[in-house]
Amino acid sequence: MNKIYKIGLFMFMIFLFLSACGAKQKEDTLMSLLEKQPEEEVLSEKPQLTTGQNVFVYICGEVVSPGVYEVAVESRIWDVLLAAGGFTEEAAAESINLAKKVEDGMQITVPSLSEEEERKQEAERKAAGLVNLNTASKEELCTIPGIGESRAEAILAYRNAQGGFSRVEEIMQVDGIKEGLYAKIQDKIYVE
Repeated sequence: MNKIYKIGLFMFMIFLFLSACGAKQKEDTLMSLLEKQPEEEVLSEKPQLTTGQNVFVYICGEVVSPGVYEVAVESRIWDVLLAAGGFTEEAAAESINLAKKVEDGMQITVPSLSEEEERKQEAERKAAGLVNLNTASKEELCTIPGIGESRAEAILAYRNAQGGFSRVEEIMQVDGIKEGLYAKIQDKIYVE
């Protein structure tokens, strides 16, 4: 491991330790307050929001402790990630802009490596003009050479009746699409 990585990892572990100590202290303080007040009073009190000072952010996906975290207004996604215990081993860490400022009510979803890979492949297919037979709209199907409105409607009807396409070749079972047309469009379609 390089020296910068080791230093960063060491600093992260120190932060986690200090965060855990602070959480324990907050828990002890809360427990002592609860023990001093009758239960009815505790339940009737509403939490007081400190408007303008803190925001609430929901972080989920590939993080150690997903949940809602209260952080300072000027916090970054990095701060929320640290509060949530960091990334899991399966996290696609580079897909998240850790320097972005958080907003009240924001949701941060950390994708897994496999989810991020699927997203990239889908983006590449769309950029290449490929059409997913299982998710394409009528208009998207009409962008395929040789597929007009009636054939697009037939594809949609088949997809709805069969619950989707399991492989690209299955499109030849749609009325009006035979081997000749399939040969022309097979490199323009895919199934996922």
